[in-house]
Formats: sequence, C-alpha cells, structure tokens
Amino acid sequence: MAEPIPDIRGPKLPRFQGDPKDIEFVKLLSPAEERLPGPTEEKIKSKTQRHSSSANIPHSRVFQIKIGGSRFALKIFNFFKLEDLRPFVPGGEKLLTDKVVRYHLDPFYAECRAFGLLVQEKKDHSLAVRCHGYSLLPECVENKIRELFKIDDWHRQAEHGQEKLRAIVKDYIPFKSTCGRKKLGTMRSNLKQLNELGVYNMDIREDNYRGGRLFDFSLAITSPHINLSLKLWSKRQIEEDVKYDLECFESFAKRENEKRAEERKATQPLASGRKLRSHGKETFAR
Repeated sequence: MAEPIPDIRGPKLPRFQGDPKDIEFVKLLSPAEERLPGPTEEKIKSKTQRHSSSANIPHSRVFQIKIGGSRFALKIFNFFKLEDLRPFVPGGEKLLTDKVVRYHLDPFYAECRAFGLLVQEKKDHSLAVRCHGYSLLPECVENKIRELFKIDDWHRQAEHGQEKLRAIVKDYIPFKSTCGRKKLGTMRSNLKQLNELGVYNMDIREDNYRGGRLFDFSLAITSPHINLSLKLWSKRQIEEDVKYDLECFESFAKRENEKRAEERKATQPLASGRKLRSHGKETFAR
C-alpha cells in the first residue's frame, strides 16, 4: 500500500483509494494560462527566488473527472527544477537540503502538506474543500490526456526522469461564483481557523475561491516549514507571512462588497414615476 506523502517531518496526505485507470475525463476546468504565477508570488519571491526559466510555468491544470459515477476535480501538477525552487538564504545552506526544499516548496508537495493537515484534523470539508488524497497517474492516463486535450508538456526535466504525473483528487465544486451561499464573515472565520491550525495559504484572492471554499494551496506554508524558521528568517519576516492571508482577505472582502453594492445599485428601479411618501401624503418623483 502506498505511503502518505511527503516523506518528511510534518503532515502527510494519504493516497487516493480509487484506481486512476478508471478516470473518465469530462472537461478541462483551468487551462494553463489561467494559473500563471500571480501578484502574490511577487510578495514571497524574496523567499522562493524562482529562476526566470520557471517564471511563466503554471503550477497545474485542473480537470473535471468521473470515477464510478462520482464527479471529482483532478489537479495535475507540473514539474519544477530543484534549483528554481531553492530560496537564497546566506548561511542557510545546511538547513536547506534538497529534500527539504523539494518537499516544502514544490507546489505539489506544498498542497499535499496543507491538505494532509486538514484531512488529519478532519477540517478539509469545513475549512476548504474535501480532499480525497494524492494519485500518481500511470502512463495510460497521461496518454489519454494527450489524446483528449492535446496536452503533453508537463515540464519534466532530466532530474525528474520518468516520474509519473502527480495529482490531487478533490470534491468537484459546481459553483461558478466566488462566494456562493457563504457569507464573507464565515469565509473570514474559516481562514482564521486555517491559520490557527498552522496552514497559511499565501494566495488569497477571488480566483482561489469557489462557492465560498478555498481550493488552491499550491503556495501554502504549512507548519513545520522552512519559511517559519527563525534560523533562516527574522521574526519580522515570519510575522509578515503569518498575517498575510488575513490582510489579503480584507482587500478581497472590500472589493467584493463594492461589487455587490454596484450590483444592487444597478438593479434598483428608476426614481421616475415612483411613489414617495412625505408627512403621510403620497407624492410622485419627477
């Protein structure tokens, strides 16, 4: 039986129990161009220092799939060179082993660690989206993707050899809206609970919510993590990171409230001809 991953101290994600060979692809949900590194990466670039060769590589592609009649979202990750992930920390070379850099900063493993902790605490469904585990996809599935979607570049490098495609299986979210039926107050509370568990998403924005659920954790910092180490970073730098999610959420909430106000304003009836009441007498607007 496959072991939970990653093989390093900290939370781990169990393997998806379904057979990937049974996957029926329905459609591509997120073309590559929709998940290029966004503004948030600029904020943490001083820590990740990703090389320009990977600057325009999307983290993943997401597909709607069916297995045994049930619908899921299958997130398949691109590969990244180790040196493109390695942060520049003078004097920190001994702590930044290849294994630590790969398992903490590669988008696939970053998401595995975040969901691993949420699944462990039975909080994935309430604080994010239900996660069913990771899956390593056999060659026949990769061939099927090539045939159906004409996608064959996953940015494998020599160091990756013949590694299988790496994926995470989650509930499919049918909502297209950012918030769905959830209130912003509930979403804020969920984010606070997420941070209290030791998961910092680091990419809070409209595109990472569906139906009020946070679903993308490819940039997540999950404790224990090198970005939370006082041996590598100052207390001020770490405090900035742990506060960042809620700062971004407040900006997002402000934009959302402004958008809702504009929508309400646009749907209000014109004043012309509307009855007005003044001191108990009916008048008409002109």
